[in-house]
Amino acid sequence: GVEYPVNKNLKSLLDKILADPRWDLKFIGMQIIIEGLALAAFQTTKETSNCALLRQLVHYVIRDEARHVTFGVNYLEEFLKTLTEEEVEDRAMFAYEACVVMRNRIINTELPARWFNVSEEEIIEMLVNDETQDMFTNLLFSRVMPNLKRIGLLTDEVRPKFEALGLLEYENAPDDFECDWAEMKKPLEKFGQIPTAL
Repeated sequence: GVEYPVNKNLKSLLDKILADPRWDLKFIGMQIIIEGLALAAFQTTKETSNCALLRQLVHYVIRDEARHVTFGVNYLEEFLKTLTEEEVEDRAMFAYEACVVMRNRIINTELPARWFNVSEEEIIEMLVNDETQDMFTNLLFSRVMPNLKRIGLLTDEVRPKFEALGLLEYENAPDDFECDWAEMKKPLEKFGQIPTAL
C-alpha cells in the first residue's frame, strides 16, 4: 500500500525531455545521462553486494543498460557533427543542466522527510557536508562524462561549469561497460558463467 513516487528532480527532467520535440535531446537526457547514471549505480551494487544472487541479477541489468547507453552514443556521435556550433552549445548546456538536476535527484530528501519527520532542508544540509555521499555522487558520473566528451558535448563553454561541480575529472575515465555492435549481439551469459565471488 506504499507508493514510491518518482523523485521530483527526476520528474522535472523527464517532463522536459518528453516535452521537447527534438529527438536528440531525448537521447542525451535518457541514453547518456539518466541511463548512464543507472548503469554506474548498478555496477556499484554488483561490486559491493555480498549476495551472489543479487550480483548475478544485476549483471544482466548492466548488460541491458549498457546497450541503451551504447545505442545513444552511437547515434549521437554522428548526428551532433551535423549541427551548427550554436546548436551543439545548446545541447551541451542542456546536458549540463540535466546533470545538475540528476545530482540533486541522487540526494533523496522526500522519503526520509516523510518517514523520519526530518525536513528536506535538514537532510540536504547533512548530505551536502558528507564526504562519502559526495564521492559516491561524483563516482556515478564517471560513466556519464566520458560519453559526453565522446559525443562532443564537453564544449569550452560548459567545461568550467562541470569543473565547478567536480565532474570534469571523469572525462577520461575508462568506460568498462561500453559495448560495440558485435558485443551487443552476443548471447547473455548463462547463470553459472557470471562470477559470484567478490
